[in-house]
Amino acid sequence: MLRKFASMLLALTGLLIGLGAFGHSFMGRKALDAGLASLAIDMHTDKLIYLVWYFCGGCMLVFGVLVIRGAWMAMRGERGALFAPCTIGLFYLATGVTALSYMHEAFWSVFVVLGGLALALSAVLGFAPAGPRVAPRMRQPAA
Repeated sequence: MLRKFASMLLALTGLLIGLGAFGHSFMGRKALDAGLASLAIDMHTDKLIYLVWYFCGGCMLVFGVLVIRGAWMAMRGERGALFAPCTIGLFYLATGVTALSYMHEAFWSVFVVLGGLALALSAVLGFAPAGPRVAPRMRQPAA
């Protein structure tokens, strides 16, 4: 039961990480537009900034999918599936702590919370006893 609950929470954490891509790419774009409007930068640099901006949003979406996949596989008892959620959790946690200490903006606590949840839930799944693995059903040959 603990394994199922923790994996569902980890999948929810992955969903939040993945949905962050849309907030970043579309809602955060408004702040980027306003910030760049006052700067005199060449067109190449302007395009490059937006390219990197959307690449980061895409990375958040991929990170979310990897965490959800890891949660699903871990619920089935595959402990090796926790490498991606742990790595992403560590990256989010480190990014959040660094940004919070440097920028002093509460927004970065979202990264601390999501990274901490991914790490803590992965630890729970890594140490929770795995139930008996259910073998896939095989088709019976037609008589």
